[in-house]
Amino acid sequence: MVTIISRSEWGAQKPKKIDPDPFTPWKGGVVIHHEGGGNKAVDPHDQCAALVRKIQDDSMNYDIIDEFEVQVGKKEDPYDDIPYNFVVCKHGGIYEGRGADRRSAANSKETPGANSDYYAIMGLIGSDDDVTPAMVRSITVLCSYLRSEKGAGSKILGHTDVRPKTHTDCPGKLYPYVQRDEFRTGAGTGGGPDSDTLHIYGRAQWGARPAKDITPVDISARTGFTVHYSDGPTTQTLRSIQNYHMDSNGWSDIGYNFLVDTSGRIFEGRGWYLQGAHAYGANTSHIGVCFIGESGDATDIALSAIRSMYEKACDVAGHVLDKTYHGMLPGNSTDCPGAQLRAWVQNGMQAQVRPIDWAGADYTPPPTDSSGANGGGMTQVRSVSAQQQAVNDLGYSPALAVDGAWGPLTDAGVRWLQNKVGATADGLWGPGTESAFRAFGGGGSSSGGGMSSVRSVARQQQAVNDLGYSPALAVDGAWGPLTDAGVRWLQGKVGTAADGQWGPATESAYFAYIDDGAGLTVDGQFGTLTIMAVQRVCGSTPDGQWGPDSKRSLQHHLNVWGNAGLVEDGDPGPATYKALQTFLNASGAGLTVDGQWGPATISALQNALNQGRF
Repeated sequence: MVTIISRSEWGAQKPKKIDPDPFTPWKGGVVIHHEGGGNKAVDPHDQCAALVRKIQDDSMNYDIIDEFEVQVGKKEDPYDDIPYNFVVCKHGGIYEGRGADRRSAANSKETPGANSDYYAIMGLIGSDDDVTPAMVRSITVLCSYLRSEKGAGSKILGHTDVRPKTHTDCPGKLYPYVQRDEFRTGAGTGGGPDSDTLHIYGRAQWGARPAKDITPVDISARTGFTVHYSDGPTTQTLRSIQNYHMDSNGWSDIGYNFLVDTSGRIFEGRGWYLQGAHAYGANTSHIGVCFIGESGDATDIALSAIRSMYEKACDVAGHVLDKTYHGMLPGNSTDCPGAQLRAWVQNGMQAQVRPIDWAGADYTPPPTDSSGANGGGMTQVRSVSAQQQAVNDLGYSPALAVDGAWGPLTDAGVRWLQNKVGATADGLWGPGTESAFRAFGGGGSSSGGGMSSVRSVARQQQAVNDLGYSPALAVDGAWGPLTDAGVRWLQGKVGTAADGQWGPATESAYFAYIDDGAGLTVDGQFGTLTIMAVQRVCGSTPDGQWGPDSKRSLQHHLNVWGNAGLVEDGDPGPATYKALQTFLNASGAGLTVDGQWGPATISALQNALNQGRF
């Protein structure tokens, strides 16, 4: 169990901006730093937060000497935020810097991938301070957490290891611990590419939205295993694929049972026990596994992961499954999964078979996965997280983990609540359960307004503030005109109906905005940031230049995700813009499909990018 002191708890400044470049720590691991420069550690522990604040301020706001060193090439430009992902003090306190899901900036640019492929952890000691056992324990626990829960790779390096040209003594007295590999103790394999065991990352770990509906399938009735590809950039996020399937296609969840990326990580989609939405006529009979990428992108470790999943599927089903690909199934006229994977399946799916386990160093496999094998799981009225919280609020013991993942424990908890409030105990939280729960005295709004069945008024107020609302709301849990105005402002910002009611739609839009969104200002201007956001989604170089390659990638994106049938010539005209407008309308943009490239279409595009729905 890792305890992290959040940014709000230690008083962090708001970042100047969020680095939009991809962060792929499973390719590398962790780089260890120290603060350097004599004695820096402080006592007592309650003074450490001030030191972390100073590190952030010094990193973001340079003095005259710092500016001179930048000009002569001795120092990098000021940072947009504290450059470390985490800071660990001598007392063992772990302070959230950029956090677990943002690219680091402290590891130097000398080694390609040092910032994109590695977390940065700084020990809050100077060159002359001694390393404490508490610091070593906390860094060890933190490394374990990053590998087992956040997919960090297996390497643990010192800052000096990624600074081959301009030598540094960093991490000072911590470096012997790096050399002796002591921070790896208890870290587990973490599923990195250097590990023999492949790992499945559950829905809660990749931040899946709750399914709108589920259809259980008897796993023993499965007859086949079908390979797909996403036909998009390898940087596609799971949430962006899920958002498209749910919001543009209108499906109840992400369509695939599992997905695999180029690093061999396996992600739970609908899981083993639920009907998929991946192949016409085969969603009940076949397990669908999607490779995230285009034809030719599949790596050896990705092929190993897919083949290993096939063997695992046969074990779970209790018999041999047919090896198939999307385009070979009856009634499925498609190029999916591309020439590379199609030939690979036709030749017998030759690849190394590795053991598979669920991610987590101390993970004990439950009787089912989180996909809801035993039935239950209904989210039209309130999210799974909100159901779990409601169960806990009525005194259920042991309390459920509020993680948004449906499983046997949540199913049992919801049935317990239904019995308690006098509703039918079927594990399905529909309008009847909601009405009975509210009549019993749970949920509801606070102080005569709003809606708090999904998140409390105080958490709504905090979310509004986190997105930069000014003047900031008082986080007091009391609903009033100011909170109502703030929630409506947030709803407009994240692209959902601005009605002041924080229901499942607002919750989904909010998380899409902060997790996968581009964070663009919706101004109808096709500027550099908007261009770069489109380029990242469509798989072209994010250089902010709207040239033929970028235009061609947009046309390809519309063909893949919108079945637009465009000629990919890099010279878009009315046909391309009509396809774009039609595509955006599938997510509720409400555009007139006139083929005109103007502010209304650009604003709708910016909204879609902010929502991770493009």
